[in-house]
Amino acid sequence: MANGGMATSYTISIILGLLAAYAVNYFVPTLNPFIKFFIIPLLVIYVLLMLFRLVFPGINRWGKKIVEYTNNNSASNIYAMSYVEIFPPIFIVFILIIILLYSGLFK
Repeated sequence: MANGGMATSYTISIILGLLAAYAVNYFVPTLNPFIKFFIIPLLVIYVLLMLFRLVFPGINRWGKKIVEYTNNNSASNIYAMSYVEIFPPIFIVFILIIILLYSGLFK
């Protein structure tokens, strides 16, 4: 993880840490906010990150493959539909119609 990017293990850990903060807030609303929104999420994120590194050492490579597949698949599908060539003029016409409608020209 020397590239400094957002790895899959970090992303999953942060999401689960935020869900833990939400669950603690939901189930124990009278707990100190510092503990509820700072200590518990950071502790959950740290423990899950260490657990992912020990139990699933290849999770970052797996996540990178999924991101590359998704980017490649979506880019090829957009190129195959030719929206890149059609969409900008249609979008400009749509914006002009919206401006004319809100300015009251069609009353």
